[in-house]
Formats: sequence, C-alpha cells, structure tokens
Amino acid sequence: MASVFMRIFNLICMMLLIGHWSGCLQFLVPSLQGFPANSWVAINELQDSNWAEQYSWSLFKAMSHMLCIGYGRFPPQSLTDMWLTMLSMISGATCYALFLGHATNLIQSLDSSRRQYREKVKQVEEYMSYRRLPLDMRKRITEYFEHRYQGKFFDEKWILDEMSDKLREDVRNYTCRRLVTNLPLLQKADTNLLTELTDCLEFEMFQPGDTIMREGTAATKMYFVHEGVVEVLVAGGKEVVATLSDGSYFGETCLWSSGARRPVSVRADTYCNLFSLSATAFTRVMDRYPKFKDHVTSVLVDRANRMANIGQRVAAGDTNL
Repeated sequence: MASVFMRIFNLICMMLLIGHWSGCLQFLVPSLQGFPANSWVAINELQDSNWAEQYSWSLFKAMSHMLCIGYGRFPPQSLTDMWLTMLSMISGATCYALFLGHATNLIQSLDSSRRQYREKVKQVEEYMSYRRLPLDMRKRITEYFEHRYQGKFFDEKWILDEMSDKLREDVRNYTCRRLVTNLPLLQKADTNLLTELTDCLEFEMFQPGDTIMREGTAATKMYFVHEGVVEVLVAGGKEVVATLSDGSYFGETCLWSSGARRPVSVRADTYCNLFSLSATAFTRVMDRYPKFKDHVTSVLVDRANRMANIGQRVAAGDTNL
C-alpha cells in the first residue's frame, strides 16, 4: 500500500517539476528579448519586481496553461507568448493524460482480486443466461460463488505454483496439517509423510443439502471438514446418526479397500469447506513408508468394525448410538 502512494506522490512531483520548468521558460524568453511591451511580463509590470514575485507569477501562468484553466491574468499578446502558451498546454495535457491513466491503474491494482471476482461473476451470469438455467439453479450458483470466493477471486493454484517448494510446503502445512493429524492412524506419522499427504489434499465446497457421498456407492476418497457441519445418515439417507464439524473427517473406508462401498451417506448441513484425499494418492504416499503400513492397517480395521457395528444396531432399531 505504501509503495502505491509513493508512486502517486512521485507522479505529482514530476508534474510540479515540469510546471517549474515551464514557468522558468515563460519568464526566460521575454527576458532574453528585453521584455518587449507586448510581453506578459511587461503587461503585468513585473520587470523590476523581486524574484519571488516574478517566479510566482511565472509558475501561476505555466500551471494555468498546463491545467487548461486559463492564460493567467492576460491572454498571450505576442507570437512568442502564443507559442509558449501552446507548448505549456501540450505538456500539461500530456502530463494530465499520463497521470490519469497511471492513477487509474494504481487504484485498480489496490483491489485487483475484487475486480477479478466481479468479472468472474459477470461471466457466470452470462453463462447462466446463455444456457437459460432456471431461476432456482441460478440462485444456487450465485450463492456458491459468493460463499466460495467471499467477494475476492484468487488463482490459488497459480500462486502456490509460483512459490518455492519450502514456502508452498509451509502454506500447505499451516492450512491443512491440523486436519491430517486429527486422523488417529496418522498421529504417530513421520513429518515428511504428513507433508506429502497435505500436498495431496484438494479443496471442495458444498452447499446446504448437498449430498457429499452416498451410501452404497464406490469409495474413492475421504474428506476432512475444514469449516461447516455435515450430517451422517443411514437407512438409505433417512436417519441422521451423527453430525461432524470443524476438524472432523469421514469417508476413510476407501483407504483400506479399493473396491469398498460407502457404508453411510453424508450430507452438508451448512456451507462446508472440505479437503478431500483420494485413495490413490494415499496409497502412493504410504508405499514410500512401508514401516508405517501395519499401524495404519490396524487402525483402519478397528474403525471399519465400529462403523459396521453402528450399521447393524441401526438396522435392528437401536437408537441409542
């Protein structure tokens, strides 16, 4: 922010410097001509005035020309004055155009992310109109973008790709490390393993009522709840057996069996910001840490047994879960 204001300040100083040079030139030319009677200096009776008064009137005349607000006290009376006036006007108009364009760019750069967001939303609106989507769907899409970007648009992938490996790792760890370490099977994991896993996480957002995963479908990835509340449902999605909030996780069935099916359904109760970890990425990382696999297997089997037990109790009509 400070650098932006310094650039504007430097631009203003440049305009004042050009005004100073123009003012000096306005007085120098009549002085070299011996102050002819039709010169602006003679008309204003400044030949014998002190230098401060002469400079002040010269600067006033030059700035009046540059800002196109007049000719000073009197319009040009000689050919020389007329050419000097035109020169001042041209230099002033050029400086004004440069200042206006530069200042506009600086002001826009102060909030480029919000400007990009407005452009993105405009494109979305044009797309919805082109596809003639129904009003309720348009409303959901608009609300999605409002919640997803919060009025500012960032190309996070590009930003992270431009960072050094160490910086990218630090950002990922700050954002996602807490979520990964909440997994019981990873609480004793090596730091390098956790770093590799956080680098595999993908951000996803869901709106209230969205089904995040459906009971009986193929399990391909698990989820970490960064923000929001989700409901865990059984009996074909008819009965809520649990709610999960910030820091929780679900869908880990995919981690121990590539052909596993979802034992429960999960639905977003509020706007939810989640991070997903695919089974393929998890297996790829774990293959590089074979000594940790036994611990992972035991924890996953234990959790699978508990989930199966919950399903059996619900099927038997037991509501005391």
